[in-house]
Amino acid sequence: MEAFYSIVIDKKSQRPLYQQLAEGLCRLIEEGVLTANSKLPPIRRMAAQLGVNTVTVVAAYKHLEQKKVVYSHVGSGTYVSALSSEQLQRHMAFPKQKQLYLDSCIKDAINFADTSMPHSLFPVEAFKEAFDAVLDKEGGNAFSQLDTMGYLPLREILCQYLQQYKIQADAENIQIISGAQQGIDMIAKALIGYGDVIFTERPTFYGACGAFLYGGGNVISVDMEQDGMDMKELEDLLKLYHPKFLYMMAYFQTPTGISYSMEKKRRLLFLAEKYDFYIIEEDTLYDFYYGEEDIVPLKALDYKNRVIYIKSFSKIWMPGLRMGFMLFPKKFLEGIQRAKYTTDISTSGFLQKGVAYYLKKHGWEKHSRVMRQYGKKQYHMAVSAAKKHLQSKTDFLLPKGGVSLWLTLPKPIKAEALCQEALKEGVIVSPASRYYMGQWEKEAIRICFCNTTQMQMEKGMQKISGCIEKLFQNSP
Repeated sequence: MEAFYSIVIDKKSQRPLYQQLAEGLCRLIEEGVLTANSKLPPIRRMAAQLGVNTVTVVAAYKHLEQKKVVYSHVGSGTYVSALSSEQLQRHMAFPKQKQLYLDSCIKDAINFADTSMPHSLFPVEAFKEAFDAVLDKEGGNAFSQLDTMGYLPLREILCQYLQQYKIQADAENIQIISGAQQGIDMIAKALIGYGDVIFTERPTFYGACGAFLYGGGNVISVDMEQDGMDMKELEDLLKLYHPKFLYMMAYFQTPTGISYSMEKKRRLLFLAEKYDFYIIEEDTLYDFYYGEEDIVPLKALDYKNRVIYIKSFSKIWMPGLRMGFMLFPKKFLEGIQRAKYTTDISTSGFLQKGVAYYLKKHGWEKHSRVMRQYGKKQYHMAVSAAKKHLQSKTDFLLPKGGVSLWLTLPKPIKAEALCQEALKEGVIVSPASRYYMGQWEKEAIRICFCNTTQMQMEKGMQKISGCIEKLFQNSP
């Protein structure tokens, strides 16, 4: 029982006693104090040790059992699950994000890590007109604080915008946010508790997983196939765990560029209903589609209201605008509002009014078409250069959209080593390790093509090819 002396139960706290006990046990499991298949103390003994009622201990054990952290045998007792801390993947996102930023700052390098669009494409004049109009009309009132949910006229315009994707929405279920990352942070803050399980794609965006982990959640990732998550692996994991959320991108997933088939999107929604979890769908790149098929977000198929849809404006407009929105089931309204208020009270009213004016006058499609045309041109140049210099050395899919290519490297080439060699040649590339939440299984690199010239693409991919050859020659 000595290990359990470190668990502190504060009877004056508003937090339920059983949750305090459950969190204390989770910490002992994660720290390795309680190992897999080790037996927890009998209920009466644990209650006496901590000075709580036996009902508290029963509730804590049941709570952990529901999360698959422990399991019980009738007449024998409660044990630590072998699938708890051993298989839950821990990852610190910040160091990788920081390193990516430092690499991207190297002067005069060919930057295949930069996902931002050229400044020349930003609709600066149109927004200048919009902001001037707001100031002329409202004066100082343009800077007044708005409702936490956001500027109502803007939310109503966004409802109209969503109809083009066949998504029906009410303004009362739309929350204006300061970028997609804030939306994910708010979900982590308001809806994810300590020990909650969140499923993600593997590989995936490190910023989202960082928010889930910092919020006390546990991340389990599921392999990606050419048309979305491996559904067999997903359902096998669903039988072992009961995730609260699943985080995904239906189109041009970061970093692989993979898009989900209609079959897998429908299957995902079926599983969400069957196993009672909710899906966080992030739409950062759906506007950058270059094929002929219509975009069908997962949210458009969400008849059971299982999807939280997060849309970012950063790529299609300007990164520094820091604005987007969330569309969520009504049951999450109070939690989302509270999280937004405690984060920054509300997104800038001046910016919201300017965006509303811009959309009312110019609409969404005109500028989107310009950005898609540019992206499509870059995409074809990147594919052409990759086929010319790297097709014989790497494997890659044609994503038909997005801002990058995902290249799988041949054995025995290591992505980290390749990126270091490329950096010596003045080429910045992102290795697979930046997108895996634990040990990565595949050696791959991500090449972003949205902010490089044709000459840079050709030269950069030629240098990457040379680095691969060099590493082959030096391999044992």
